[in-house]
Amino acid sequence: MLRFRALFFACIIFLVSLSSFAQVVAMTGATVVSDPGIPIYPGFPDGHISYFALNDSVQVQVWAGYESYISSGSDLLHQDSLWGMVLAKGAPGSFDNGGAWLYSVFRITESHWLGFYHAEDHEFAGYENVEKIAWKSAAQCESFDGGKTWIKNGQILTSWLEKPLSPAWGGTGDFSVVRDSINNRWLAYYVCPDGIGMAESKDALGKPGTWKKYYKGSFSTSGLGGKGDALSFSKGKYTGGNPSLIYYKPLGVWMLAYHDWADKGIYYTYSYDLEHWEDAHLILSNPGSPERIWYPTWIAERSDQYSDGKLFLAYAHWDNINLPYRNFELAEVHVLGLSMPQVTEEGWFTQSDLVLTQSTKVSLALFDTFGKLVYEYYHEETLPAGTYYINLAPYLAPGISFLKLTSSSGEKTQKIMRF
Repeated sequence: MLRFRALFFACIIFLVSLSSFAQVVAMTGATVVSDPGIPIYPGFPDGHISYFALNDSVQVQVWAGYESYISSGSDLLHQDSLWGMVLAKGAPGSFDNGGAWLYSVFRITESHWLGFYHAEDHEFAGYENVEKIAWKSAAQCESFDGGKTWIKNGQILTSWLEKPLSPAWGGTGDFSVVRDSINNRWLAYYVCPDGIGMAESKDALGKPGTWKKYYKGSFSTSGLGGKGDALSFSKGKYTGGNPSLIYYKPLGVWMLAYHDWADKGIYYTYSYDLEHWEDAHLILSNPGSPERIWYPTWIAERSDQYSDGKLFLAYAHWDNINLPYRNFELAEVHVLGLSMPQVTEEGWFTQSDLVLTQSTKVSLALFDTFGKLVYEYYHEETLPAGTYYINLAPYLAPGISFLKLTSSSGEKTQKIMRF
């Protein structure tokens, strides 16, 4: 039976640059996803959730923990077919002796599935390590029977820091992987000491030994022990982990969510090219001690990799962080935004799209460089959910113009330059 709980209202509004448009993202409520009989359910979510279509009527979910399970059903709230445990910790002395969290899964063919998993080493010579403090890494695996059994192929990302002699949290893990089809590569976003780093593999299967970390402006160091830079949005007070990414088709952007380490909550940023990201802003506030909200995953109706419009955020919610049990919660996300304008060969902006995922009262107007109204598209008009064509070309004079979007969530202004 599903339970409903109040969710602290949170929304984010982005100040935008010349290369991107204003977005407003809001969440208003959450559902607690019930336990279909997964043994690790009391400790779930514990990282990124893989979710994808098996066929037209069946969805698959991967339950990642120190042991990883798979289930299937009609949707995320109705996972009624349990496949059992498919990936477990390695032997004593192995890099994954403490567990194997199957974070990112992709169907290459009907039977050939590709997986990337978070590995934990709990062994420190001379220490019992009752608290299961972990030295982490990322690894690759494959299934040749449609996800039922898996072959571990080895680590793809390890830390440039040496594992300490006594138990200490660290290493390179808490990651997720996406497929960048335009550039024919895999990208992993992982936790490094000062934030969230990035690595790429141009191998078709992202095999061990083919990964390069992003360092000093390029993918130049080995995934195995090479140094890596944290992306700017995650540094300082925004440092955190367990990133989740999804491609949001209506706006043509990649969206990234992660939790911070300071217990402020879950943050959000976005990018058009997966390498250059806007500043991070809070999307979901932590209720405060003893509660905690961590481990976000973007999820659409049919995928954790892309959304055609409908969007949800799944996350773990502790009622009391002093207890090991947490709630698996799912909240619908409402988006209001403007897509990046299309550009002609002459370099002129021609059109944009106003995207609404719920009925919203908006005003949208174009102003010249002196603040004079040039054209008003909408004036305090309540629009149903949908995508609205915005024709810029007839109204843009040479020089600088401003497109101002106003809603009940706030006001954002986009600068547009026409040469």
